[in-house]
Amino acid sequence: MMTKVTVLLLIFLAAIWGSSFIFMRASVESFGPVGLIALRIIVAALCMFVFLLKRRRFLEFIKHWRILLIVGLLNSAIPFLFLAYASLNLTGGTVSILNAMTPVFTAWITHIWLHDKMTKLQFLGMFLSITGLVFLAWDKVSLNLASWLPILSGVSAAISYGIATNLAKRYLADVSIMTSTSGSLFFSAIFMSLLLIPFMPDVHNIPSIHWIYGIALGSLCTALAYIIYFNLIKSIGPMKTASVTFLIPIFSFIWGYLLLGERVTLRMWIATAIILCGMCLVMGLIKKRSPKL
Repeated sequence: MMTKVTVLLLIFLAAIWGSSFIFMRASVESFGPVGLIALRIIVAALCMFVFLLKRRRFLEFIKHWRILLIVGLLNSAIPFLFLAYASLNLTGGTVSILNAMTPVFTAWITHIWLHDKMTKLQFLGMFLSITGLVFLAWDKVSLNLASWLPILSGVSAAISYGIATNLAKRYLADVSIMTSTSGSLFFSAIFMSLLLIPFMPDVHNIPSIHWIYGIALGSLCTALAYIIYFNLIKSIGPMKTASVTFLIPIFSFIWGYLLLGERVTLRMWIATAIILCGMCLVMGLIKKRSPKL
Protein backbone atom coordinates (compact mmCIF):
# COMPACT_ATOMS: atom_id res chain seq x y z
CA MET A 1 0.00 0.00 0.00
CA MET A 2 1.34 3.42 -1.02
CA THR A 3 1.61 5.88 1.89
CA LYS A 4 3.04 9.39 2.17
CA VAL A 5 6.23 7.86 3.56
CA THR A 6 6.68 5.44 0.64
CA VAL A 7 5.98 8.21 -1.89
CA LEU A 8 8.60 10.42 -0.21
CA LEU A 9 11.05 7.50 -0.19
CA LEU A 10 10.47 6.94 -3.92
CA ILE A 11 11.16 10.62 -4.63
CA PHE A 12 14.25 10.58 -2.40
CA LEU A 13 15.52 7.43 -4.13
CA ALA A 14 15.00 9.03 -7.56
CA ALA A 15 16.94 12.11 -6.41
CA ILE A 16 19.82 9.93 -5.16
CA TRP A 17 20.01 7.80 -8.30
CA GLY A 18 19.56 10.87 -10.50
CA SER A 19 22.67 12.40 -8.91
CA SER A 20 24.69 9.22 -9.58
CA PHE A 21 24.76 9.91 -13.33
CA ILE A 22 26.08 13.41 -12.69
CA PHE A 23 28.75 12.17 -10.28
CA MET A 24 29.86 9.63 -12.89
CA ARG A 25 29.88 12.18 -15.69
CA ALA A 26 31.93 14.61 -13.57
CA SER A 27 34.60 12.17 -12.36
CA VAL A 28 34.87 9.32 -14.87
CA GLU A 29 37.62 11.00 -16.91
CA SER A 30 39.82 11.38 -13.81
CA PHE A 31 39.45 7.79 -12.60
CA GLY A 32 38.64 6.00 -15.83
CA PRO A 33 35.53 3.76 -15.96
CA VAL A 34 37.19 0.84 -14.16
CA GLY A 35 38.79 2.98 -11.46
CA LEU A 36 35.60 4.90 -10.71
CA ILE A 37 33.37 1.82 -10.54
CA ALA A 38 35.93 -0.05 -8.42
CA LEU A 39 35.86 2.84 -5.93
CA ARG A 40 32.06 2.98 -6.01
CA ILE A 41 31.53 -0.73 -5.39
CA ILE A 42 34.32 -1.17 -2.82
CA VAL A 43 32.97 1.76 -0.76
CA ALA A 44 29.44 0.34 -1.02
CA ALA A 45 30.60 -3.16 -0.06
CA LEU A 46 32.46 -1.82 2.99
CA CYS A 47 29.32 0.07 4.06
CA MET A 48 27.23 -3.10 3.74
CA PHE A 49 29.76 -5.66 5.01
CA VAL A 50 28.71 -5.15 8.64
CA PHE A 51 25.34 -6.72 7.80
CA LEU A 52 27.04 -10.00 6.86
CA LEU A 53 28.63 -10.33 10.31
CA LYS A 54 25.40 -11.54 11.88
CA ARG A 55 25.36 -15.33 12.09
CA ARG A 56 21.99 -15.86 10.34
CA ARG A 57 22.88 -13.62 7.41
CA PHE A 58 26.34 -15.15 7.07
CA LEU A 59 24.83 -18.63 6.85
CA GLU A 60 22.38 -17.31 4.24
CA PHE A 61 25.31 -15.84 2.33
CA ILE A 62 27.20 -19.17 2.35
CA LYS A 63 24.11 -21.08 1.22
CA HIS A 64 23.36 -18.78 -1.73
CA TRP A 65 26.86 -17.58 -2.66
CA ARG A 66 26.75 -18.80 -6.29
CA ILE A 67 23.62 -16.89 -7.27
CA LEU A 68 24.77 -13.88 -5.22
CA LEU A 69 27.98 -13.89 -7.27
CA ILE A 70 26.06 -13.89 -10.57
CA VAL A 71 23.49 -11.33 -9.46
CA GLY A 72 26.24 -9.13 -8.03
CA LEU A 73 28.07 -9.00 -11.35
CA LEU A 74 24.91 -8.45 -13.41
CA ASN A 75 23.29 -5.95 -11.03
CA SER A 76 26.35 -3.91 -10.03
CA ALA A 77 29.78 -4.43 -11.58
CA ILE A 78 28.85 -4.97 -15.23
CA PRO A 79 26.06 -2.36 -15.62
CA PHE A 80 28.02 0.21 -13.59
CA LEU A 81 30.96 -0.24 -15.99
CA PHE A 82 28.68 0.16 -19.02
CA LEU A 83 27.15 3.33 -17.57
CA ALA A 84 30.55 4.78 -16.66
CA TYR A 85 31.81 4.17 -20.21
CA ALA A 86 28.67 5.81 -21.63
CA SER A 87 29.28 8.79 -19.32
CA LEU A 88 32.60 9.49 -21.04
CA ASN A 89 30.76 10.68 -24.15
CA LEU A 90 27.15 11.41 -23.15
CA THR A 91 25.59 13.84 -20.68
CA GLY A 92 24.37 12.53 -17.34
CA GLY A 93 20.79 13.21 -18.40
CA THR A 94 21.14 11.17 -21.59
CA VAL A 95 22.68 8.23 -19.73
CA SER A 96 19.85 8.35 -17.19
CA ILE A 97 17.29 8.08 -20.01
CA LEU A 98 19.08 4.98 -21.35
CA ASN A 99 19.07 3.54 -17.83
CA ALA A 100 15.32 4.22 -17.62
CA MET A 101 14.83 1.49 -20.24
CA THR A 102 15.49 -1.10 -17.49
CA PRO A 103 11.80 -1.94 -16.75
CA VAL A 104 11.19 -2.49 -20.47
CA PHE A 105 14.00 -5.03 -20.79
CA THR A 106 13.00 -6.58 -17.45
CA ALA A 107 9.48 -7.18 -18.77
CA TRP A 108 10.84 -8.49 -22.08
CA ILE A 109 13.16 -10.98 -20.38
CA THR A 110 10.35 -12.03 -18.03
CA HIS A 111 8.15 -12.68 -21.08
CA ILE A 112 10.79 -14.80 -22.84
CA TRP A 113 12.42 -16.60 -19.90
CA LEU A 114 9.75 -16.89 -17.19
CA HIS A 115 6.88 -17.14 -19.71
CA ASP A 116 5.00 -14.29 -18.05
CA LYS A 117 3.15 -13.34 -21.23
CA MET A 118 2.84 -9.72 -22.29
CA THR A 119 -0.37 -8.11 -23.53
CA LYS A 120 -0.80 -6.21 -26.80
CA LEU A 121 -0.62 -2.93 -24.87
CA GLN A 122 2.68 -4.02 -23.33
CA PHE A 123 4.11 -4.83 -26.76
CA LEU A 124 2.94 -1.38 -27.91
CA GLY A 125 4.76 0.08 -24.91
CA MET A 126 7.91 -1.79 -25.89
CA PHE A 127 7.70 -0.32 -29.39
CA LEU A 128 7.14 3.20 -28.03
CA SER A 129 10.12 2.96 -25.66
CA ILE A 130 12.45 1.75 -28.41
CA THR A 131 11.14 4.54 -30.66
CA GLY A 132 11.95 7.08 -27.96
CA LEU A 133 15.43 5.62 -27.59
CA VAL A 134 16.09 5.86 -31.34
CA PHE A 135 14.78 9.45 -31.35
CA LEU A 136 17.12 10.34 -28.48
CA ALA A 137 20.15 8.77 -30.16
CA TRP A 138 19.46 10.01 -33.69
CA ASP A 139 21.49 13.24 -33.49
CA LYS A 140 24.33 11.63 -31.54
CA VAL A 141 25.31 8.83 -33.90
CA SER A 142 26.52 8.35 -37.45
CA LEU A 143 27.37 5.40 -39.65
CA ASN A 144 30.62 5.16 -37.68
CA LEU A 145 30.31 2.28 -35.17
CA ALA A 146 32.31 4.21 -32.56
CA SER A 147 29.54 6.81 -32.27
CA TRP A 148 27.06 4.07 -31.36
CA LEU A 149 29.18 2.49 -28.62
CA PRO A 150 28.15 4.87 -25.78
CA ILE A 151 24.47 4.40 -26.65
CA LEU A 152 24.84 0.63 -26.92
CA SER A 153 26.75 0.64 -23.63
CA GLY A 154 23.89 2.40 -21.81
CA VAL A 155 21.34 0.00 -23.33
CA SER A 156 23.52 -2.99 -22.35
CA ALA A 157 23.45 -1.77 -18.74
CA ALA A 158 19.63 -1.77 -18.81
CA ILE A 159 19.62 -5.31 -20.26
CA SER A 160 22.03 -6.47 -17.54
CA TYR A 161 19.77 -5.01 -14.85
CA GLY A 162 16.81 -6.79 -16.46
CA ILE A 163 18.56 -10.17 -16.33
CA ALA A 164 19.67 -9.60 -12.72
CA THR A 165 16.16 -8.62 -11.63
CA ASN A 166 14.68 -11.81 -13.05
CA LEU A 167 17.42 -13.95 -11.52
CA ALA A 168 16.84 -12.34 -8.12
CA LYS A 169 13.08 -12.78 -8.48
CA ARG A 170 13.48 -16.48 -9.24
CA TYR A 171 16.33 -17.53 -6.95
CA LEU A 172 16.61 -14.93 -4.15
CA ALA A 173 12.95 -14.41 -3.21
CA ASP A 174 13.44 -16.05 0.20
CA VAL A 175 16.80 -14.39 0.96
CA SER A 176 16.80 -11.35 3.26
CA ILE A 177 17.31 -7.91 1.76
CA MET A 178 20.54 -7.23 3.62
CA THR A 179 22.06 -10.59 2.69
CA SER A 180 21.25 -10.25 -1.01
CA THR A 181 22.47 -6.64 -1.12
CA SER A 182 25.66 -7.01 0.91
CA GLY A 183 26.48 -10.45 -0.55
CA SER A 184 26.13 -9.35 -4.16
CA LEU A 185 28.19 -6.19 -3.49
CA PHE A 186 30.87 -8.31 -1.77
CA PHE A 187 31.43 -10.38 -4.92
CA SER A 188 31.26 -7.31 -7.14
CA ALA A 189 33.96 -5.68 -5.01
CA ILE A 190 36.25 -8.70 -5.42
CA PHE A 191 35.69 -8.71 -9.19
CA MET A 192 36.38 -4.96 -9.51
CA SER A 193 39.48 -5.19 -7.29
CA LEU A 194 40.97 -7.77 -9.65
CA LEU A 195 39.94 -5.81 -12.74
CA LEU A 196 41.48 -2.67 -11.27
CA ILE A 197 45.02 -4.12 -11.26
CA PRO A 198 45.74 -3.42 -14.97
CA PHE A 199 43.60 -0.24 -14.98
CA MET A 200 44.86 1.52 -11.86
CA PRO A 201 44.49 5.33 -12.31
CA ASP A 202 47.11 7.86 -11.24
CA VAL A 203 45.50 8.69 -7.89
CA HIS A 204 47.86 11.63 -7.26
CA ASN A 205 46.37 13.65 -10.12
CA ILE A 206 42.70 13.15 -9.19
CA PRO A 207 41.04 16.32 -7.80
CA SER A 208 39.61 16.13 -4.28
CA ILE A 209 36.08 16.90 -5.49
CA HIS A 210 36.19 13.83 -7.75
CA TRP A 211 37.14 11.64 -4.78
CA ILE A 212 34.10 13.07 -2.96
CA TYR A 213 31.91 12.22 -5.97
CA GLY A 214 33.31 8.67 -6.10
CA ILE A 215 32.75 8.07 -2.38
CA ALA A 216 29.24 9.53 -2.65
CA LEU A 217 28.55 7.11 -5.51
CA GLY A 218 29.43 4.18 -3.25
CA SER A 219 27.95 5.24 0.08
CA LEU A 220 24.93 7.30 -0.97
CA CYS A 221 24.01 6.21 -4.51
CA THR A 222 24.70 2.49 -3.98
CA ALA A 223 24.68 1.29 -0.35
CA LEU A 224 21.96 3.61 1.00
CA ALA A 225 19.99 3.53 -2.25
CA TYR A 226 19.97 -0.28 -2.36
CA ILE A 227 18.68 -0.48 1.23
CA ILE A 228 15.82 1.93 0.39
CA TYR A 229 15.12 0.16 -2.92
CA PHE A 230 14.85 -3.37 -1.52
CA ASN A 231 12.80 -2.20 1.45
CA LEU A 232 10.37 -0.53 -0.94
CA ILE A 233 10.12 -3.77 -2.94
CA LYS A 234 9.04 -5.57 0.23
CA SER A 235 6.57 -2.89 1.31
CA ILE A 236 4.90 -1.88 -1.99
CA GLY A 237 6.07 -4.55 -4.45
CA PRO A 238 8.52 -4.59 -7.39
CA MET A 239 6.13 -3.08 -9.97
CA LYS A 240 5.41 0.10 -7.99
CA THR A 241 9.02 0.37 -6.83
CA ALA A 242 10.21 0.20 -10.45
CA SER A 243 8.24 3.40 -11.08
CA VAL A 244 11.20 5.22 -9.53
CA THR A 245 12.86 5.00 -12.95
CA PHE A 246 10.23 7.43 -14.27
CA LEU A 247 11.62 10.16 -12.01
CA ILE A 248 15.35 9.51 -12.31
CA PRO A 249 15.89 11.30 -15.68
CA ILE A 250 14.09 14.39 -14.37
CA PHE A 251 16.33 14.59 -11.30
CA SER A 252 19.36 13.84 -13.46
CA PHE A 253 18.48 16.82 -15.69
CA ILE A 254 18.13 19.03 -12.60
CA TRP A 255 21.41 17.88 -11.01
CA GLY A 256 23.24 18.14 -14.34
CA TYR A 257 22.04 21.71 -14.82
CA LEU A 258 22.86 22.75 -11.24
CA LEU A 259 26.24 21.00 -10.82
CA LEU A 260 27.69 20.76 -14.33
CA GLY A 261 25.77 23.34 -16.31
CA GLU A 262 24.55 20.65 -18.72
CA ARG A 263 22.04 21.83 -21.30
CA VAL A 264 18.67 20.08 -21.31
CA THR A 265 17.41 19.97 -24.88
CA LEU A 266 13.87 19.69 -26.21
CA ARG A 267 14.86 16.39 -27.86
CA MET A 268 15.78 14.98 -24.43
CA TRP A 269 12.40 15.98 -22.94
CA ILE A 270 10.48 14.55 -25.90
CA ALA A 271 12.48 11.30 -25.80
CA THR A 272 11.87 11.03 -22.06
CA ALA A 273 8.12 11.52 -22.53
CA ILE A 274 7.95 8.86 -25.28
CA ILE A 275 10.01 6.34 -23.28
CA LEU A 276 8.01 6.93 -20.09
CA CYS A 277 4.69 6.48 -21.92
CA GLY A 278 6.00 3.21 -23.30
CA MET A 279 7.21 2.11 -19.87
CA CYS A 280 3.80 2.87 -18.33
CA LEU A 281 2.22 0.56 -20.91
CA VAL A 282 4.82 -2.18 -20.37
CA MET A 283 4.37 -2.05 -16.59
CA GLY A 284 0.58 -2.12 -16.84
CA LEU A 285 0.11 1.33 -15.33
CA ILE A 286 -2.00 2.31 -18.36
CA LYS A 287 -4.70 -0.23 -19.07
CA LYS A 288 -7.38 -0.61 -21.70
CA ARG A 289 -10.73 0.46 -20.30
CA SER A 290 -13.59 -2.01 -20.46
CA PRO A 291 -16.68 -0.58 -22.18
CA LYS A 292 -19.42 0.44 -19.76
CA LEU A 293 -22.71 -1.38 -20.10
